[in-house]
Amino acid sequence: MPELEAFYRKYRTQGLELVAVSVDDRSELAAVRQVMAAYSFPAALAVDSDLRGLGRLRYIPATFVIDRDGLLKRNGWQQPATVDFETLEGMVRPLLGSVGK
Repeated sequence: MPELEAFYRKYRTQGLELVAVSVDDRSELAAVRQVMAAYSFPAALAVDSDLRGLGRLRYIPATFVIDRDGLLKRNGWQQPATVDFETLEGMVRPLLGSVGK
């Protein structure tokens, strides 16, 4: 997640939205909040989220990229589970260029 944090800090002013989804249950909410205190992007609990469009949770972590129109651009189940800053640059940065188009 440190790679995601660095990417988010660099591009959030350009329209990037990033949400971590925790597979912990509600009884672990305090622990999730404690972990997420180190990050500037929000988190949601999977049990409180509508993830049907992403398929069945098979493994974690998994990274998905969804464009402004809600289209899945990177399927975390079909590509490597984790991403680095350079991968995000190549995949997400071009989507940010579409602000106002």
